Amino acid sequence: MKYSCVQLNDLPDEILMIILKNLTNAEVLYSLLGVNKRLNNIAVDPVFTNNLSLVMSTWDGLVYSLPDPILDRFCACSK
Repeated sequence: MKYSCVQLNDLPDEILMIILKNLTNAEVLYSLLGVNKRLNNIAVDPVFTNNLSLVMSTWDGLVYSLPDPILDRFCACSK
């Protein structure tokens, strides 16, 4: 059997959207913003940005702000 290597950027947008919907919206933005123009466009799709929470909660109900490096990256990419 011959194996091939498929990179994230090789996948069609529709497949990427299916995969990325398994992440939180903040994870999508943090992971994709600033990588390249195509992934930026996917990251800012309303599917991921219409309902964006900049806090996280723990299993016991405590609520925390996202870590500073994540917030800093959002701010840097939104300029």
